[in-house]
Amino acid sequence: MYEKSKTKEVVVKLPKQFMSELTAHSGERIEENGEFIYVSTQRVTKNVYDSYHIREAMIKGYVEMSQINLSIACECSHAEYEAEHTTVQLVSGG
Repeated sequence: MYEKSKTKEVVVKLPKQFMSELTAHSGERIEENGEFIYVSTQRVTKNVYDSYHIREAMIKGYVEMSQINLSIACECSHAEYEAEHTTVQLVSGG
């Protein structure tokens, strides 16, 4: 993920409502201290980092697939024209 020398540990104070949403999504209980809740951001950072890479991979995949679909469509356009032409000939009796 990130090199240890390039990271810095930070404590973040978040409102309880936000923390209850995080707890609901993660399924883990987070300890409360007073009015605010202290949270380690390592898990959140990892999720954001992973989400970014997944998104980039999906974008790349969609671009690659669009090129494949375009080439398939170009290759099949002649066959589609031929099928249409044959249908017209059969229907018209010619």
